[in-house]
Amino acid sequence: MSEQNEIFEDNSHDVYRRAVALMEQGRPIDAARIAAPLEQHDGVPESVLELLARAYFNSAQLGSAERVLRRLIDQSPANGWAHRTLARTLARRRADSESARYHRIADGFGVA
Repeated sequence: MSEQNEIFEDNSHDVYRRAVALMEQGRPIDAARIAAPLEQHDGVPESVLELLARAYFNSAQLGSAERVLRRLIDQSPANGWAHRTLARTLARRRADSESARYHRIADGFGVA
């Protein structure tokens, strides 16, 4: 691994930790703003996508939440949390029939 990659990974982890701390402080808009650049990279870890989805959902940035959740489901199809959260996001966007589909998938995974 090159030194440049190590610096990027260290920086990404610091950004992720700051965004987590902001979420814990109830500041999802700030968490989303800080973590958003991480989404632009290839091979984004599932934990980063989940954090971004939570931040976008909790700050009512539903279009961004939907985009990240669809990416997360593409990357990790067995992530029941992502299916349930996408269902809730779609319901908030009034896409009820599509929302019902993702609720059924989440039910299949046993996600409350």
